[in-house]
Amino acid sequence: MNARLLIPLLCLAAAAAPLPAMETEAGIQGSLVFPQQDLRTATGGRTGFSFGVHGAIDLGGANELRPRIDYTRVDGGSFSLASLTSTTTVSGIGIGCDYMKYLEDRRRGLYGFGGLALTWWSSDYRFDGTTRLTSPSVALGVGHRFNSSIGMEFSVDFGQFRSHLGSYSNLKGGVFYRF
Repeated sequence: MNARLLIPLLCLAAAAAPLPAMETEAGIQGSLVFPQQDLRTATGGRTGFSFGVHGAIDLGGANELRPRIDYTRVDGGSFSLASLTSTTTVSGIGIGCDYMKYLEDRRRGLYGFGGLALTWWSSDYRFDGTTRLTSPSVALGVGHRFNSSIGMEFSVDFGQFRSHLGSYSNLKGGVFYRF
């Protein structure tokens, strides 16, 4: 197994392992993705989507860890050049973990979060083939958990895309459901 894959998987497994006296939950999430920078250029500014699964580990008080796995996809627009039409589809599978801090003394209401992830990007170009890149990313955001099951959040993700020289950010708005 590739070492770049083994390290994040071990970190996620350690973070997701239920520890005695810690409450854990599982959930699903979905978001609209608004690409910025190089990702916006590659996809013609189209809106994409993201969905995934996550765990939630209560660290006590108003603190929580959220290990997650996400799939993101943006179907790009098409453009013509010398009677050839090209389209771009960008997708990525990410594995990461967020730290969440609630403003109340319990895991409800408003919260802020920050997280790290590793994303395996794939860019499919109609005439140029496929390019792949593994990239670390950082997420910062705010959210509101309405009750024990439903919440919504807004975030911005920063990372690399297409090359080690290019960068991207995604603005995301979404909802989650906890079981």
